[in-house]
Amino acid sequence: MIKTIINKKILLLFLSGIFLIGCNATTSNNSNQAVTFTGTDGITAEFAANAPAKTVFENSYFPILIRIRNLGAYSILKEPSDMQGMITIGREKDYVPVLEIEENSRLAKSGVSSDNEMAFFVDGKSQINPNGDELVASLKAKTSKLDAQSERRISTITANLCYPYKTTLSATVCIDPDIEGLRPGKKVCKVVDQSFANGQGAPLAITKVESSMLPDIDNSVIKPQFIIYIENRGRGNPVNLEGFRNACGNNFDINNPINNRWNVATLSAFTSDSTGKVQLVCCPNRLGYCPDNDKDPVNIDNFAGFIRLKDNKDFVRCTFKNGIPKNFDAYTSPLSIEVDYGYIQTISTNFIIQKSLKY
Repeated sequence: MIKTIINKKILLLFLSGIFLIGCNATTSNNSNQAVTFTGTDGITAEFAANAPAKTVFENSYFPILIRIRNLGAYSILKEPSDMQGMITIGREKDYVPVLEIEENSRLAKSGVSSDNEMAFFVDGKSQINPNGDELVASLKAKTSKLDAQSERRISTITANLCYPYKTTLSATVCIDPDIEGLRPGKKVCKVVDQSFANGQGAPLAITKVESSMLPDIDNSVIKPQFIIYIENRGRGNPVNLEGFRNACGNNFDINNPINNRWNVATLSAFTSDSTGKVQLVCCPNRLGYCPDNDKDPVNIDNFAGFIRLKDNKDFVRCTFKNGIPKNFDAYTSPLSIEVDYGYIQTISTNFIIQKSLKY
């Protein structure tokens, strides 16, 4: 009898240990997930402290190192190649006439004739790599000879980074067809606004989602609507994803005219029902209007909202395309939001070109 009791205690302790390990593993995974999709950084870049050095000599070679890190949740992939990021180096060619790019596994020259353009790809944060990935762009430059009257010259090197990025948010919202609040009984959820202060691991942040249940022309249904607020909290500026790499080039707007090029993005919102994933109608769209059943019944390409940031802020309205019967009980529904855009940022550093010493 005593032996049986002891064996039961041992079994209970063993099962308790497994339960605790499982809980700890779940907590760890949730923690990593939270870390991955928070923050307002995407790609960050900086020149190395001594590359270029503060002082270099005329008619000589010197190294340039740029550290690039992806601190966001979106990965810049190798394929397709036209969606890789772009780096362009600006310098005074009269004083730095030679610039050589050292290619590596994640960075390559862009174009045969260009000596200042590089394409790159770098992974973002993940549960396996919560710190994100990084690479170093290594270049070798050469100064020219200074004028006879000049002892030194202060020169500047800039690096423009252009890359695609995506902000994603997964939330749970309440759908309550009883908009008058007349139905008796306790409901499983309440329609509330939700704020998101910590970002989603991307420079464009979804900061708030306001929920409303709107009556439809058909009195037997309602249409849930969400006002989604977006802010640019990064260190650069969003650009149209179409031709985003050209934003790093010269005469960008002249050579590649595109309407609504600067400070724009597109937003798509999705929910689910018994048929699967359902895209909401967001407006205004890229064509400047709100799609409806009569004007645009099938072209879901126009369902994405078009964001035009003013003072780094904007919002769009996303509505269920089909109504929810008013006799339905309140229920919770997943809401997935995706914001797509290009992004451009610039860093710079100064150095002194010194005339060679003579003895």
